[in-house]
Amino acid sequence: MPINLSKNPSKPILCNPMKKLFLFATIFFTMGILKGMAQASDSVYSLEKCVEMALGNNRKALNAKNNIEMAAELKKEAFTKYFPEISAAGMVFWANHDILQYNILDIIELGIIKNGKMAGVQAMQPVFTGGRIYNGNKLAQLGEEVAELRKTQTDDELRQTTETLYWKLSTLKSTRGVLLTAISMLDTLQNQVKVAVDAGLVTRNDLLKVQLKHNTYQSELVDLDNGIQLVKMLLGQYMGLGTTGNVEIEALAPDSLPEFPSQYYIPTQDALLQTSDYRLLEKNIEAKKLEKKMELGNNLPTVAVGAGWYYHDLLDQNHNFGAVQIGVEIPLSGWWGGSYSLKRKEIEIANAKNELEDYSEQLRIGMQDKWNNLTAAHRKMEIEQEGISQSKENLYLNQMYYEAGMSTITDLLEAETSFKEARDRYVAAYGAYRTALSAYLIATGR
Repeated sequence: MPINLSKNPSKPILCNPMKKLFLFATIFFTMGILKGMAQASDSVYSLEKCVEMALGNNRKALNAKNNIEMAAELKKEAFTKYFPEISAAGMVFWANHDILQYNILDIIELGIIKNGKMAGVQAMQPVFTGGRIYNGNKLAQLGEEVAELRKTQTDDELRQTTETLYWKLSTLKSTRGVLLTAISMLDTLQNQVKVAVDAGLVTRNDLLKVQLKHNTYQSELVDLDNGIQLVKMLLGQYMGLGTTGNVEIEALAPDSLPEFPSQYYIPTQDALLQTSDYRLLEKNIEAKKLEKKMELGNNLPTVAVGAGWYYHDLLDQNHNFGAVQIGVEIPLSGWWGGSYSLKRKEIEIANAKNELEDYSEQLRIGMQDKWNNLTAAHRKMEIEQEGISQSKENLYLNQMYYEAGMSTITDLLEAETSFKEARDRYVAAYGAYRTALSAYLIATGR
């Protein structure tokens, strides 16, 4: 005897196939998702808002910003080397005996300068330093640019992690919605089978099978809720909300299949030039070249001009005077080792160029791999969507067979499980697609 599967056991079972199809499709694709979202939350965040908060509040982002500020201060410090170096010094002394002593014919000893005072202030302007000041300033400027590129790298890492957590949470919540709908359907089926058991139309064994399946789903719901809570904590921590914020998100897996991501494709050679990794390697070569110029400057003369004012109180006489001066320093012995140092810097430049070429190839391979992952994820979504249609038709047929007494409750429950699992696989495939899209865009410098 067919069993009434309607929510009201007193009413006859739906026999119109289109109505049954509408019942299952509507429940799974609409009501289930909404049920999965029916939880209290502090706020509802879009993906863009989550990323924005992570970039603004995450401690890694704050440290990267501080590194830029430190590089800017170092640049300002390097600029001060263009200005004169001003120094002042003073001294007062008392000796236990005269500093200068004279013996006259072994008869008389004379001594002078037992105490005194000296002071002076001078300013020295570097005129030629072998390019060390100029190149040092260029290195400081380069350091600021490198800090900004590293901030971009940090932002990319934060963005990718945040988006991965966001779509993980979306996948779990969508899966929870599907599971809640399946539980609701089993509740209805359990009530209807119980009515049939009481009427003697089916055995109690059918009711026990439905109840066992219901308990299995309830156990899965516990694990899902724990997973959702953990991902919420991780996402909230990345967003700078700590671990106590109840982060709710907007996006869930849509029923419609996204378009093939051809609009996102970019040739790897074009993308390479706009990635922060590639630009950092270019900056490394620039730094090595500047370091070589700095090393060359260490082996060149240094010339400075200056002026000063000096004062002394010696021999009970106060004197103060001004003077102009020219200082020249030539590192004669430094030339011996300087040639070897310059050769070492040449080798470092060659290594930096080799590193650029090698890592560029790795970056391009990585881009292609992420594009392959993206297209594969889209294809898997297509396959899983086809699986949903097939399992939905299978569920409909098994429901009809069971109502007609041509199949068992086990067959019906297996068909229901297949439909749920097909929907779960589609949700997981959608989350993998969005994560792969984010990884590809970031890998190509966008």
